[in-house]
Amino acid sequence: MQSRMHSLRNILIFRLLALAMVLSILVGGSVFIREGLIVKDVIAEQTRVVIELLKLRVRDSVAISQRPWQTMVQDALEDLSRVAPQSRLGHFAWASIHNTDGLEIASLASADIPNIQTLIEEARQQVTPTNDSTVVVPLAKIDGRYSFAISLVIEHAGQTLATLRGLYIISPEVMRRFWLDIVRSVGASILIVLLVTGLHYPVLRRLVGRLGQLSINLLDANLETLQGFGSAIAKRDSDTDAHNFRVTVYAVKLAEAIELDAGSIRTLIKGAFLHDVGKIGIRDRILLKPGRLEPDEFEIMKMHVKHGLDIVNNCQWLRDAAEVVGNHHEKFDGSGYYQALKGEEIPLTARIFAIVDVFDALTSERPYKAPLSLEEALTILQSGAGKHFDPVILYAFEEIAESLYLTFALDDRSARSELASIIKRYFKGDIGDLL
Repeated sequence: MQSRMHSLRNILIFRLLALAMVLSILVGGSVFIREGLIVKDVIAEQTRVVIELLKLRVRDSVAISQRPWQTMVQDALEDLSRVAPQSRLGHFAWASIHNTDGLEIASLASADIPNIQTLIEEARQQVTPTNDSTVVVPLAKIDGRYSFAISLVIEHAGQTLATLRGLYIISPEVMRRFWLDIVRSVGASILIVLLVTGLHYPVLRRLVGRLGQLSINLLDANLETLQGFGSAIAKRDSDTDAHNFRVTVYAVKLAEAIELDAGSIRTLIKGAFLHDVGKIGIRDRILLKPGRLEPDEFEIMKMHVKHGLDIVNNCQWLRDAAEVVGNHHEKFDGSGYYQALKGEEIPLTARIFAIVDVFDALTSERPYKAPLSLEEALTILQSGAGKHFDPVILYAFEEIAESLYLTFALDDRSARSELASIIKRYFKGDIGDLL
């Protein structure tokens, strides 16, 4: 019981961690995108401030100087280049000033920027001289730093003096500061998600624990009902229910030998134990008749398959048992009943069960016959290969038949003990798989 509840807690922890990771990625990603957009807007706005200061610098120089303004533009750009390293925001990597006739009257370009000519061409294409006072266009990152193509109009006394096009690059220190802010915001968002998830864990653990306990109790009740119902039907047909235990153990051992998956084995267990449940609908005069059945009586006996299907199909938990209940009298060559299925049309679980059901019938004592030896039973089974039985599965059974016979055919208690172990392994080993 403790191991099953421990498994449930492990499942809960795993799923909560998975949920926390997904939420962290979603929340962190959205915060990252939002903060990134904010950073771009802030940088663009601060760049505009620098540009306006440049315009004022040129305009003021023109206003207080007696020299022609065209001769001072280059000096202004050179002054800008000298003070650029002192700027906390960034610097102009390239700038070009043209007069109203379109002639370049001043320019500067940084020599320490890789591929500067390519970047200049990109900036030229992004901005062209217009009547707008200032245009700022974000470009691709350069060595991890943001850059902007800029176009602005230099005016004095309401008159346009020149236009400037440039490439402005944000300093690494500014970018590091912005990225640090983004990381802090994303980290805080993820931490909040993890804390909220952690606070929910004790509540969810209690709820899942209660659900798990109820599910375990329900499963135990279902299994007890399964065994009780199957045993009751078996005892109505004979003096003992040992056949049900043995044939279920044989079926599971054969299924394991051919590496059937756990889910199908659970289906096989339920179907094997309830394979003859439909006999509850057959009258005693036919079911308990000591001699051979007449043809019309045999037709009535065959109806136990339909009765069995009606019973298991009315129970959600037993519905998959219909694979065996409805097909355990089918034959590989198509001569069986209830639907005369052939070959692989017959469910694999039913093909497995058909072999072990006949084997146990042959090696068991019945009111009308003595048990056959192992060799005699295997000879009869081999004669039915490809006719009654799937030959591939029959071959796998022949490999394990002797050990099964020696262990379980002569000792009913060993079959009961082994079935209890099988049920624990496939139904109770990890209750989380069944929820």
